[in-house]
Amino acid sequence: MEFYIGYIISGVVILVAMIISFVAQSRVYKTFNDYKNIQSSLNMTAAQLAEKMANTSNINITVCECGGTLTDNYNPKDKSINISQANFNSNSIASHAIVAHEFGHALQDENNYVPLKIRQVVVKVSNFMSALLMPLLILGVLLQFIWLMGAGSIIIYVSAGMYGLSVLLGLVTLPVEFNASSRAKKLLTEMGCTSEEEVRGTDAVLNAAAMTYVASLFVSLAFFLRFLLIILSLRDK
Repeated sequence: MEFYIGYIISGVVILVAMIISFVAQSRVYKTFNDYKNIQSSLNMTAAQLAEKMANTSNINITVCECGGTLTDNYNPKDKSINISQANFNSNSIASHAIVAHEFGHALQDENNYVPLKIRQVVVKVSNFMSALLMPLLILGVLLQFIWLMGAGSIIIYVSAGMYGLSVLLGLVTLPVEFNASSRAKKLLTEMGCTSEEEVRGTDAVLNAAAMTYVASLFVSLAFFLRFLLIILSLRDK
């Protein structure tokens, strides 16, 4: 009975987490749309802004255009800032805030920012473990039901730990993203974006984006709780 109550509670938590995530994503798009047509005082496109920041900071990066909307990212593998089509040639407050944020990641990479390095390691390990998760879990359940119950339990718990990497990834992502946003605000201020509207717009765009990472962490925690309940029920069979 207690298990079923916990199972129901975890389902409710997941539902709430998904709603929060949806609201956070919707807020990002709304905020972006609010400021995508308001021109920045900097007379340059987002792509030009990224190049100017790189030249000013003496960082060797490649500026590329990528498909989609709000798909902007920094790739530490090839040292490239990939700017979405909606932002590449835009001179809006929104596009400048987003590109400055991605350049913040480039600065982190250049300065060997420890949380960024930790996230890169966790991402690699998490991707590798994800491929092993289901086969390992199935093996653990089979051993649990057939004969090697002790070994089955160990494998099941290892599977839970592997799934928990998604939570760890969410945790290490938060300081990286918040720090990149802080760097972005400083960079834009140094370049002359000091009007009340630009400061307000930059804060709004970056804060909305940051909340999506908080929501993502909450979702990961919710699904991890659900996963734990499932494997504990299998262990007790």
